[in-house]
Amino acid sequence: MNATTKAALIFNAVKIPYEFFTKLCDLYSPDELFTHESILQELGLSEQQQYRISSLMIKDSWPEQELERIETFKARFIHARDLDYPAKLKDLTHPPIGLYVKGNANIMMPSVAVVGTRKPGDYGRVTANHLGRELAKRGVMTISGGARGIDAEGHRGTLAENGSTIAVFGTSIDKIYPAEHRDLFSRILYRGAIISEYPMNTNGEAWRFPERNRIIAAMSSAVVVVESPENGGALNTAEHGFKLNREVYAVPGLITNESCKGSNRLISRGAKILLSIDEFADKFAFKPEQLNLEFDDSLNDSMSGHEEDKANDAIELEDDEKIIYSLIQTHNEITADKLADESKLDILTVQSALLSLMSEGLISDNTGRYSISV
Repeated sequence: MNATTKAALIFNAVKIPYEFFTKLCDLYSPDELFTHESILQELGLSEQQQYRISSLMIKDSWPEQELERIETFKARFIHARDLDYPAKLKDLTHPPIGLYVKGNANIMMPSVAVVGTRKPGDYGRVTANHLGRELAKRGVMTISGGARGIDAEGHRGTLAENGSTIAVFGTSIDKIYPAEHRDLFSRILYRGAIISEYPMNTNGEAWRFPERNRIIAAMSSAVVVVESPENGGALNTAEHGFKLNREVYAVPGLITNESCKGSNRLISRGAKILLSIDEFADKFAFKPEQLNLEFDDSLNDSMSGHEEDKANDAIELEDDEKIIYSLIQTHNEITADKLADESKLDILTVQSALLSLMSEGLISDNTGRYSISV
């Protein structure tokens, strides 16, 4: 391990501000961190910062052990002096010194953030999924936080069109949160990536998730808030977008809907109104043939714990979804009410199953009549 990577791992782990790492690299040499006791004071670090670094340095080969953990997890660590460190992150007042990355995506690709509430309505779910799909069709990478609700639908929509998507974790990359998204994250790894600034084996704490939002905004060309209440975390991402001079969009929602009040209010604060998904996606489109992505199937193994169908990204359906999908297969077209009658399931369960099947690209909705997607 070279001295720069070793210093970056340590400074990043104890949350030393970015400017001190660049000062170490520009005015001194990372080697001096490990050979001259006075270097920490010369850098201008506070006593507390010096203590945090020294405490980690005296641990038995911590950087080497951390790198081993990273490699065992089939991931990599990139720091601000690496060529593949996303330049957009340097727009931040406090950029991460390094990122832990697992997956196949070129994380320097232009991308659009699709964010919102963890408890969206049907409108929000369908919109986020549609956004992910249309951006993917135009070769645009999506980025979000991997959370329940809008985040997950944006990721799923992108994957349904074989697009590339990034999930920025509020934990370390080896901690799956939420647990029910394990399969989703395995699918993301094949055509995208999961990233985090946090050292391996870092659990999620409430403050980490707002902190990671700055990375989502910084890495994006635009931030789209699909649906958010007035205290929603997505508004924090939008705030970072405003500060970074990114284009911030909000999907207009019902003014009587609590889960849309925050995203609607963004419009009054200067966010652009997203009125057409196609027009929005066209604006940020670029030629997919310009990308140079290489896919490594082995990356999924340590995340999923089992071999997956890499070519088809096999989708596991819930029992209710299997029943509904089977019934739709037997009809050319069928309504939700008819599905409820034939399946003996209540209409809310049917509608939930239909939304899930549509989000996975398995069925199509033709003005209230459902059919198998071709």
